[in-house]
Amino acid sequence: MIRFVFVFLLSGLCSLASIAADDATAADHQALRKLKSDVVAAVNKRDYPAMQQFMHRPFMATLITQDHFEDTDKLKDYFETLFTRPTLRMSKVSIEADADALSQIYEGTFALNKGTTKEHYELADGRAFDIDGRWTAVSRKENGEWKLLAVHTGTNFLDNPVLNAIEKSVLWFAAGGVLAGLVVGFALGWLLRRRAEKRGA
Repeated sequence: MIRFVFVFLLSGLCSLASIAADDATAADHQALRKLKSDVVAAVNKRDYPAMQQFMHRPFMATLITQDHFEDTDKLKDYFETLFTRPTLRMSKVSIEADADALSQIYEGTFALNKGTTKEHYELADGRAFDIDGRWTAVSRKENGEWKLLAVHTGTNFLDNPVLNAIEKSVLWFAAGGVLAGLVVGFALGWLLRRRAEKRGA
């Protein structure tokens, strides 16, 4: 009888521990989803103080342009340069990010995830590009709070709207060059014929 009671109590304690662990894991996933949403919102609003709040210190970030940062001030300078540089100056940048699945949480302190992005870029000259990308992120839980430790973003460099636009520009430029060459050729031919006719007269 005592043995039965002991086994019953032990089973109950294990069940309670399992429920508590499941609740903790669910809370971590919810916190990680909120962290992703908060980071995306901060980027879209260009809210740099919020970005600092969500970043672990130290952190690592490699963006779609393959620029690499480990300092929030340099990250801020990078984003601001997009809106002030003389060529390909942006007027608006916005992103959406979705995870492929739930984060993989290791030892309750590190989380690894990956997913997709839809990035919208509007240039000051009126052109706009929508780019599909991929991201991989590592988060760390410190003092009960999840922070973004590292993130890497990228896109298909062989097939994206920016390359397609450049390709079209090159084709138009080439076509314009051919047309200009034909016009110049016809003009020179006409002038040479006129001179020949005058000499013959």
